[in-house]
Amino acid sequence: MSYRFIDVNEVEPLFNGRVRPLRRALEIESFGVNEFSLAAGSTTYPEHDELKTGQDELFVMLEGNGTMTIDGESFELLPGRYVYVTPESRRHIDPGPNGLRYLAFGAPADAKHGGRI
Repeated sequence: MSYRFIDVNEVEPLFNGRVRPLRRALEIESFGVNEFSLAAGSTTYPEHDELKTGQDELFVMLEGNGTMTIDGESFELLPGRYVYVTPESRRHIDPGPNGLRYLAFGAPADAKHGGRI
């Protein structure tokens, strides 16, 4: 099959509606991708690293605002902001007063991309 598409509302949310498993829904095998929706004031994204999985992660902010802390350094999350995090770095996300909706992509850190761009 050359392509698949879904609308996010077709993907059954997990973890009390906070995570939509897009990789599973689209049957992607080469990388992981989930959509997260965190309500204002929630503490549902625990501090962690990805040493066990060995994954690099890319976070893409879609709506709302919040704060991300990586290895003790905090910065604001806004729509259109992209954040790349290596496996050993500890990360934590706190949604702001408007909540936060973002995509999280993960792939093995040792996989090399041979693309031109």
